[in-house]
Amino acid sequence: MNKRNLIRAWTIENEPFGKALGYPDCCIREFCEQPPQLMNGNPTKEDKRRYKAACIEGVFSGFIPCKKHAKEITTGKIKLESLIKNREIETPFPFV
Repeated sequence: MNKRNLIRAWTIENEPFGKALGYPDCCIREFCEQPPQLMNGNPTKEDKRRYKAACIEGVFSGFIPCKKHAKEITTGKIKLESLIKNREIETPFPFV
């Protein structure tokens, strides 16, 4: 499957769930642009920042923010949980 089809399939699978969980569209979009099949095991500086921002007290939360929000989180301007709005699924956040 080519890159475009991988991203399309990953988006179809994950976008509705991200919306139901109340994640911002920008974060969903960036998450969907990186299906696991395209990850090469060499995370970029931005990938590392996004992962760090996805952790609460050192524990992975399950929500990976976009680059812009990751920068705001890691610089202390916002908190990860403040990005979640209008959640349709009754599940606690973080998932830990």
